[in-house]
Amino acid sequence: MQITTVALAVLILFGVVTLIQLVYYYIIYGRFAFFRKKNPLGFRDIPVSVVVVVRDDASQLLQTLPYLLEQQYSFFEIVVVNDRSRDEHSLLAIQEYKERYPNIKIVDLSTAVSTSRGKKMAISMGIKCATYDHILLTSPNCKPASKLWLSQMAQNFQFQHKIVLGYNTFDKKKGPYSHFLHYDNLINAVQYFSHALLHTTYRGDLNNVAFVRPLFYQQKGFIAYNHLLYGEEDIFIHRASNKNNTTIEFSPDAATIRQHTPQYRYWRLHKVSLFFTRKYNSFKNRCLLSLYELTNLLFYVCLTLSILASLHQPIALYITLGIALVRIISLYVVMGVSAKKLQEKQIIPYFLFYDILFSLLNPLYWLSAKLNHKKIA
Repeated sequence: MQITTVALAVLILFGVVTLIQLVYYYIIYGRFAFFRKKNPLGFRDIPVSVVVVVRDDASQLLQTLPYLLEQQYSFFEIVVVNDRSRDEHSLLAIQEYKERYPNIKIVDLSTAVSTSRGKKMAISMGIKCATYDHILLTSPNCKPASKLWLSQMAQNFQFQHKIVLGYNTFDKKKGPYSHFLHYDNLINAVQYFSHALLHTTYRGDLNNVAFVRPLFYQQKGFIAYNHLLYGEEDIFIHRASNKNNTTIEFSPDAATIRQHTPQYRYWRLHKVSLFFTRKYNSFKNRCLLSLYELTNLLFYVCLTLSILASLHQPIALYITLGIALVRIISLYVVMGVSAKKLQEKQIIPYFLFYDILFSLLNPLYWLSAKLNHKKIA
């Protein structure tokens, strides 16, 4: 039986969309999935300042501080920036830590007045007051995955590297919401790691990113985007990076783990802000990210239309299912390898479900970023 014109047209469109998706999986995201990092030779500990900003979450830092202090590293300090916190009891407890550990430095901004939004002023002051030029940023609710976190991140400051992109994940919990967060976090990490390997760096994670202080001042800090509520670290990383100065660190020992699962509304605001700050990125990066999301949605739309158009045409139906199978297998191969690298194997069985779900959600988040830009900018 011959394939009708309509079925053939839909099938060709489906094939083109799938081909674009395969290019993303094997050429772009496969760059991270199949990447093997070389072990640095002859590395000696360099002094590092770990900067942590506290704003009414000092109690969370009290849980994280012991993990930071037990790092197996020779020269480091922890710069705790009090960003106008009201939790005086926890701040006093942090002060007691300082009395016991001389490598803790407290920067008090309790009486500071700032016109910038978010934590930009606090981060900037932490960087300014740090003793050392090598800066490692993290957050109060993020604990290192191991005692080697600092060492694993710092050893990347070699071979002209001035920016190190680390991995941050959520504490593993049971339930669909936890899987939902971990899947999205995995895809985001694979994207920004892969783009960094392709020398088109577009973001880093504020909970685990390192850089040299002179680079921060070369970009004039966050002055150009003080009006933004979120996303300042992404814009800084994008503008400061080049093909030679940025590297990635994805060792399980080098990860940080968020101890408190965010409520959906907070996670959604963060997700929307990522779409909003994308406009500050290069045209190339915006196109690459948007084309993936568009073809991801079109894959399932075209798959549905192609099946409907070829219900009574076995050849067209077999070709449709064959094309779909190739793409779904590619999803599990590339993202599965990446999930194993990043210790996220628990979500592999749910890849297809969440791939379909986010193909529908991402356009909604993009639209929300367009409609609610005043909350972010």
